[in-house]
Amino acid sequence: MNESLLESLPVGLRELARQHLPDKPVHIPTPEERDERERELSRRLTKQMETQKAMVYLDKSLWPAGIPISFTFGDWKPNKQPDQERARAIGNQAWTIAKEATKNGAFNVALLGSPGTGKTSLALAIADKLKQDKSWSWMFVSTTELKSLVEAQFDAYDVKSKLANVKRAMTEVNVLILDDFGTEGGLVSRINEPGYKGAHAKLQQLMYEVANARYNKQDKMTIITTNNTTQELERIYDPKIISRLVTQNKAHRIAFNGMSDVRAMEG
Repeated sequence: MNESLLESLPVGLRELARQHLPDKPVHIPTPEERDERERELSRRLTKQMETQKAMVYLDKSLWPAGIPISFTFGDWKPNKQPDQERARAIGNQAWTIAKEATKNGAFNVALLGSPGTGKTSLALAIADKLKQDKSWSWMFVSTTELKSLVEAQFDAYDVKSKLANVKRAMTEVNVLILDDFGTEGGLVSRINEPGYKGAHAKLQQLMYEVANARYNKQDKMTIITTNNTTQELERIYDPKIISRLVTQNKAHRIAFNGMSDVRAMEG
């Protein structure tokens, strides 16, 4: 309170005012400060809603054997590979892809090579980077688990409902990892046999609808990891599906040539 105003009060009221009123003047926010507080509150609420939405998609993930896994670029260890220089280059390419998507928007990515070479790990690292840099949601789908779900839907209503929720999440989520894409088609020797008919018709339909919904969207990145060649994938699925999912852009295709099976070495 203003000191001159205090002095104008009777002694008793003056002392009472000094005991109960703040020493410093109360700050009344300006209109600009109130606007900034409202903007900050809005940013916090938006961030909270994005986090909650991201968790909804992640909860729809289909993990191998139902066990979630995680990986970041900090976990990539080139020294685990005999060809450390090549492993370092692969990690750098994945990092560059994540940074490009952060700056320019989404595109499809393909990680190709033998089992155990780190394809899934770097797919997860790219998704994690985009979650950090752009607050993008992501989910992981093991295509083997997806195939089992598609086949089981005819035996149980709850499975059919779960599959519908998974499919919707696959079409909506920002970053979709399709892991071990092609393994649901069976052994390579079987795929190349005359008369091979490809993946289950219901799985084909689901994949087409997901691929079509995500195709060429600036906020939809589909990351494929596969042990199969493009020719093998086109025997498993309709080529229209493959063309929408598996990029042919060399900058967005990571070939794990020369990489060893780290899981086998650790085992």
